Amino acid sequence: MKLDIYQIDAFADASFTGNPAAVVPLDGWLDDAVMQNIAMENNLAETAFIVPTDDPAAWKLRWFTPTTEVPLCGHATLASAACILRHIHPHLDQLSFETLSGILSVKRDGDSFVLDLPAGKPQDWAMPEAALSALGVPIIDSGLSTYPFVVLANEAMVRSLDVNAALNAARLAHSCDELVVCAKGDGDLDFVLRFFAPGVGVDEDPVTGSAITYITPYWAKRLGKTKMRLYQASQRGGLVNVTLKGDRVLLTGKAQYYLRGEITL
Repeated sequence: MKLDIYQIDAFADASFTGNPAAVVPLDGWLDDAVMQNIAMENNLAETAFIVPTDDPAAWKLRWFTPTTEVPLCGHATLASAACILRHIHPHLDQLSFETLSGILSVKRDGDSFVLDLPAGKPQDWAMPEAALSALGVPIIDSGLSTYPFVVLANEAMVRSLDVNAALNAARLAHSCDELVVCAKGDGDLDFVLRFFAPGVGVDEDPVTGSAITYITPYWAKRLGKTKMRLYQASQRGGLVNVTLKGDRVLLTGKAQYYLRGEITL
């Protein structure tokens, strides 16, 4: 059996930035173990598998990290839409995906894509002392919005945070073994963040749509605005514009097409 595979950098203004995702179009679902092995072999943060329906604009979508299937992945959803809208149905401008997180939609907006995801519901949450000690830097706030998150005093502290310290803190902070670290941004950036996810086999994710949607309501309330520009300050980095609309977050970003190949099973 041979399968097409695409690698697309999501939330990327240029090559070698943003978050790379593999996209594998299928006629129907493969065995879960086979899809997991493909994701493990790809060794990217996420591999997306997409299956068509009778409607060319409606697809089924699942996401796998190298170690497990996940219920939501923003950047691999954007990458899947970019794959379909460029290579499979270039005449379309909007798609919907049936996923474990419900129906998600993506539309084309010039040379960008707009991804519609459910907003998080931030709650009060105190970071455990052991995790604070492991993090090694003072925090000014913390909360829980599916993922635990901590707020640092400034952008520079987020950018310079030691990866190993953040990974240790993520393992001690919450049972999900994931952690968002963020701060108010400088200049034209409203906020910056980094995301660490050892619990799903990803040390630091380059640009994380789900984490962004989960903390957008926090920053909207804190900054008093619903339209914001943010930067995920990983090594690759990525700019994202967000709009909070009720219980939804619209994420706008670009995609760069890196490669197209063939899987032999």
